[in-house]
Amino acid sequence: MSDQEDYTEQRQAKTKKGRKILEDRESKLVEDPRQTLFIRGNKSSNNIRILMKEWYQIKKDFGLIFSRKHEISPFDNKDELESYCVKNDCTQFCLVSHSKKRPDNLVIGRLHDKKILDMVELGLKEFKSQEEFVKTLKVPLHSRPLIIFNGDIFGYSGPHMRLQNVLTDFFYENCPVELASSNDINLIISVSANEANISITCYQRQIVQQDNQVLMKFEEIGPRCLFELRRTQLADDDTFKRACKQPKPKKKPNDKNTFHDGMGDKRGKVFVQQQDLSTLALKKRKKLKIEKKVVE
Repeated sequence: MSDQEDYTEQRQAKTKKGRKILEDRESKLVEDPRQTLFIRGNKSSNNIRILMKEWYQIKKDFGLIFSRKHEISPFDNKDELESYCVKNDCTQFCLVSHSKKRPDNLVIGRLHDKKILDMVELGLKEFKSQEEFVKTLKVPLHSRPLIIFNGDIFGYSGPHMRLQNVLTDFFYENCPVELASSNDINLIISVSANEANISITCYQRQIVQQDNQVLMKFEEIGPRCLFELRRTQLADDDTFKRACKQPKPKKKPNDKNTFHDGMGDKRGKVFVQQQDLSTLALKKRKKLKIEKKVVE
């Protein structure tokens, strides 16, 4: 990055619109939903392409997919990938590729302050798409998934602990769920891991009535995939702590001379100076004038 670009990023806003844009870029207590960019490498296998498309269907509300191929090596050069994400306003990415050295390769990661924060490389070992399941069920649109992590390795292994955090951001998308109940949960994503493999499966919740009882069943709908953990590029503790730091809530100014009445309505008192009514300019009307009688 040149010195001129550094200067343009650090300069202060001079207009109200510019200040508003800079405030939107700052950290927030309640962040906006995270957009995810799906990119296909120069070479990719059929299984890894299908997996990317099916994950995109799960995240279609907050996802963007490139139709063209892009020759990107994020572990060697991150600038091109960062520019694509910043240009399309995406803070997460999913890159698939295939090579002789790393077959069926998948890289997921996230950005902070327009720079890549964490990046995890996974190798696809086994895959079963949604079309291969006998009962193909459709998940309702705009449904947020329930993510379940299984395995003790998520509690003591550093790369797996960070992978759990990355996958949570990847599927959860930071989309707020207000007053969510069990009836609103239709998609369940189960992530199981050990020292050798990482398994990700998707289920749909079904409500079945049997013998005058309401039962809850879980039907696997796919995709089902088995990964191995390859390369990782994780942020250090200071950078990760800075990325997770939340701003202090802004204090609301005290409303003076305001109160609430018995009905709960907000009332206020306004103090003005006493007005001189003798100097008040009123519109004179002809009908109000006293007509002079002419004495003959």
